[in-house]
Amino acid sequence: MDSRKKNRLSMTLGGLLRHWRAVAQMSQLDLALELGASARHLSFLESDKARPSETMLHAISEVLDVPLSERNTLRLAASFRPRPDAGPSRPEDRGRIRQVIDQVKRAHQDVPLLVKDQIWDIIDANEAARMLLSQATGRDLLAGDSYVNVLELIFTPGILRERLTNWEDVADATVCHVHHEIGMAMDNPAFQAVLDRVALMPGFPERWANPRKGDIYSTRYIFDFGGGRRSFDSILISLGAPYEAVLNGIRFDTFHAVSV
Repeated sequence: MDSRKKNRLSMTLGGLLRHWRAVAQMSQLDLALELGASARHLSFLESDKARPSETMLHAISEVLDVPLSERNTLRLAASFRPRPDAGPSRPEDRGRIRQVIDQVKRAHQDVPLLVKDQIWDIIDANEAARMLLSQATGRDLLAGDSYVNVLELIFTPGILRERLTNWEDVADATVCHVHHEIGMAMDNPAFQAVLDRVALMPGFPERWANPRKGDIYSTRYIFDFGGGRRSFDSILISLGAPYEAVLNGIRFDTFHAVSV
């Protein structure tokens, strides 16, 4: 990891705000005038004597032109939940990602398919996947604007784990996936925050400390729907290559029905 980024990750919120104000070559007074805030309040924020509201933190990030990739570090330092990576800023790149996702969804209309980002948030799903999750949990988990994280979905009691007859195997496979991709957490505070939340959930700590080796490409899910069991093999597909960073981190999880 770049030593400068490592140093930023260890800064307090006040230190981060001072850092990005220095990068923007703005004085506290300049920033205060841009924000319509008092210089005294900004001084309190930068000395960690006060905490900004989420709205204020966003406004500061905008005025200082903090890179999108760095804004979750600010949010975590302010004790706000990180947001999914905003992804590429150029409209043409966002359009290409949307185009690829839509093409894959069309090719898997009859197979449940989840689209995940680099911190395992579900950012899209086809209708078959929505129906599968609704059947398994009794509610539409993907309704609304909030993101559902796959790790939290697997380990949070009362959501999915009680409906999986082989939850232990699924949990082991999930942790195996995380260990396989753990390098991302070093450069992505949002992913580290997900791990921190899941680390408090039953069944995760011991698996994290003693991970079992397993197949990182396919996982068997056996659902108990009350009236009977249904089994699916989940196959994980990742997109992206060194020359195509715009797609890096996008994952497609398809669920193929199997008879047992």
